[in-house]
Amino acid sequence: MALLVTDQGEIDSLRTLLNATHKIPRNLVLKLYTSNTTPAESDVPSVANYYEPYDASNSAGYGVSPSTGYPEVINNRTEEDQDFTEQYGILLNGNRWDIGTTLNAIATGRTADGTSGTYSITVNDAADIKKGDYAEGAGIPTNTYVVDIQGLDLELSQQLTATMSTTAVSFGRGRTTASYPEQVFTFTSAAGSVYGYYLSRANNMPVTLQGVVDGGSVASGSQITKSGCKGVIGSNYVNLLDVNVTPTITSGVSGTYEIAVDSATNVAIGQRVTGTGIAAQTRVVGISGTAIYLDKALTGAASGTATFQVNVAENLTVGMAISQTATPNGIAANTTIVGIDLETKTGEIGPRVYLSELLVDNIQVSNGNDAILYDFSIVTSDPGGSAIDHNLNPGDVIYIAQGTSSSLPAAHYTVFETPTSSTFTTTPALSGTGDATLYSSIFFAERFTNGPYAIQNNGDQIKVTLNVSLD
Repeated sequence: MALLVTDQGEIDSLRTLLNATHKIPRNLVLKLYTSNTTPAESDVPSVANYYEPYDASNSAGYGVSPSTGYPEVINNRTEEDQDFTEQYGILLNGNRWDIGTTLNAIATGRTADGTSGTYSITVNDAADIKKGDYAEGAGIPTNTYVVDIQGLDLELSQQLTATMSTTAVSFGRGRTTASYPEQVFTFTSAAGSVYGYYLSRANNMPVTLQGVVDGGSVASGSQITKSGCKGVIGSNYVNLLDVNVTPTITSGVSGTYEIAVDSATNVAIGQRVTGTGIAAQTRVVGISGTAIYLDKALTGAASGTATFQVNVAENLTVGMAISQTATPNGIAANTTIVGIDLETKTGEIGPRVYLSELLVDNIQVSNGNDAILYDFSIVTSDPGGSAIDHNLNPGDVIYIAQGTSSSLPAAHYTVFETPTSSTFTTTPALSGTGDATLYSSIFFAERFTNGPYAIQNNGDQIKVTLNVSLD
């Protein structure tokens, strides 16, 4: 069966990619580049490609502020997790994109036969017709597309509304395009030759970190141990053990959003809570001392024991290495996490953690091997060997490249946790140790058709109108 993304699916995909709804993933920043680069599918940021016009040398100038008038981020937003004042370029407002689909004729001058009420037609020539192409002609409903091709016989997505006999038909493909209003870069001094532009995921890495060779160092993180786990030999997952926190409720008035407990130790925002007078599916939204604030009003006077369900998998993520030191060892060598079910399935002891390798022995308390170890790497932002604030937030997408003394798996990563202002972990979990270079993640790049454009004088401008398409 062919996978077909409908026009609306393409529109929704573009809206998400471009952050039209102001949700994660982050907004995009429009940037210029002065490397002599023609974008290719496999391109990634590097010291040799896609560097910005920080100076007039047409070489990478990362590490110091631009001297060309290349702007600190324009149109910055004020939310604390979307403050990008350390970035350079123009921040794009996700909901200003104009997104729609247009039809382009591909195969014309064809004829077809078909019977009303059926899904099939026979054409005189199937050349250039592909699955997913739109079909048009008398008797073919609007928004009908080809779902299968067998020689000259085509299967359509909708029934014919009339019988066709050598009826003229045509086939085309929809192109979903997002367009953004023209943006203008104005320079204050020479900036060399500008070859093109790209869109990057917004982040707030400072100029002294972003793109600076060996600006980060990667080391092993603090190993995580989960006890009480269970797994069956031959399975591709293990179960974590659900943990509950059960303080006594000391007060809670019906209709309010607050309860008081005798101890708030180990209670955390986001935990689900149950108890007398507490509405189903209630979660913690705030904590102040022993006062617990809820997202749903109490249905009655709260009393007795409050049961808070700890999210025991919240510090685990895809890519972490998983192992055991106990005997028998149920974890195969080189096993990593490939998925996590955060909710507990009926009849199981806790969330599932899916594994890249099958279990080689049973894991359970009675075997004495219920403890499972999780390993990952952590990045410290320390250009020149001194730690600095990275200004990253969970959900930011960046590109981590190998440094001069490492063989780290270079890739685009999402920031998972930020234990301190100068450290962060990623999802998928980064592995290995050594130096790393941190870049903004490139989403889309285009070389100027008539470029490069030489920026030589104060007041020189480059204007960019964006059109991003899904075919």
